[in-house]
Amino acid sequence: MSSNQEAFPLPSLGDAHNAPLPEHLVEWVNRLPNDINSIFTKIAQAGGGVWIVGGAVRDALLGVHNQDIDLAVSLPPEKMLELFPDALPTGISYGTLTLRGEEGRFYETTTLRTESEYSDGRRPEVVNFGTSLLGDLERRDFTFNAMAIDARRHLLHDPFNGQGDLENQRVRAVGQAYQRLSEDGLRILRAYRFLDRGEAGVWRFDPELSEALLQHRGMLSGVTNERIWMEWQKILAGQNAPDVIERMGRDGVLDRFLPGKWNGQAHRMFAQRHSLCSNLNPLERFALLLAENDSIEVQRTLKHLKLSNKDRKEVETIHRRFGRVPKNTLADLRVYRSVLRERARNHLEMEKVIRESGLMIPAMDSIETNEIDVLLHRLGELEPLRAGDESIVDGHWIMERTGLGKGIALGRLKMWLHRIQIERDLADSDDIETALCGLNWEHANHAHWPKIEF
Repeated sequence: MSSNQEAFPLPSLGDAHNAPLPEHLVEWVNRLPNDINSIFTKIAQAGGGVWIVGGAVRDALLGVHNQDIDLAVSLPPEKMLELFPDALPTGISYGTLTLRGEEGRFYETTTLRTESEYSDGRRPEVVNFGTSLLGDLERRDFTFNAMAIDARRHLLHDPFNGQGDLENQRVRAVGQAYQRLSEDGLRILRAYRFLDRGEAGVWRFDPELSEALLQHRGMLSGVTNERIWMEWQKILAGQNAPDVIERMGRDGVLDRFLPGKWNGQAHRMFAQRHSLCSNLNPLERFALLLAENDSIEVQRTLKHLKLSNKDRKEVETIHRRFGRVPKNTLADLRVYRSVLRERARNHLEMEKVIRESGLMIPAMDSIETNEIDVLLHRLGELEPLRAGDESIVDGHWIMERTGLGKGIALGRLKMWLHRIQIERDLADSDDIETALCGLNWEHANHAHWPKIEF
């Protein structure tokens, strides 16, 4: 965007307190894509106001790259649709539209709001649109999310000193913390998520917000489970997730959506802080957090939080394997790697964490951590399979050589041969045929034939 402000029409001026942009924010504004400049122009020509708001402003002040740019506008959603007829009405009842930019970019715009009516700590049931920027900012959750940039005038609207809270590494509510949390219980989890500032470490709560979180944690019961999972997943993905999780456990927040009591869970928290857990993805970290819970509790928790079928199956599978490692043979390691693929190393490392943290897993094998180190080394030295992980032969090939018809026995024999292919690193169908000739498949119960599993 050009720095020549006079070359463009000016949108209406916001009524919130403003100050000149810091120099590094001026540079940031001037680097914005041209398509967003076109959006500013169209809104200004229609007599509206437009401001960059939310996480983009917060992250720009912190020097953190954020590609998602949200806009607040003074025009009602109907007028915005007239100006941008190809916009996506992603949340029109809340005044939100998604504008199409160039090169696959999208910009979410939301009409300024005044007061909203909340019934029980969920999303507002009634939204009233307005033209006051100050009125819109003062209903937001935390001070560093209640700032706005007037890109044309190079002004920063910061009526609640969010910039000061960023400098002091403090999470503080806009206005009264009790009121902000009572409007939407999800803000409880958002508050904990904002403690994690990545490379900048873990921030602190303003005392009033800290007390309000303890007093209002029951508000989470009014939040839909889908929204809780979306926010909890972001917390699990944070660079400083162990610190945030421990604080949530100490404050009694985890008790609201996870099984059991979480204050004083030293073994679980030690496991989360283990150096080998730094590269876990959110689903692996969640499974490890639930390692001491039985499978029924885990299934119930995942179902309650409304995880997708894919994510739920993934967590259940990771959890089910806890306490077991492969045998230290070439054949078993090959099968183990073929089943777990890119997760094989993480599983072994989590097994080390479980044992070194003192976590209690039912029916855990007696393997010591030094033996797991040997397995990790051997896994790293394992050569790729000559024929890859896929089966060399198909059902027709087996039918021609055995006379078996379609059915369970055929499928189980195919799996048995596939396992042998992996265990022995067989290279072609001739090798498979030799292996087939050595099997007593004709006189054995197919229910007991080996599978490819761990």
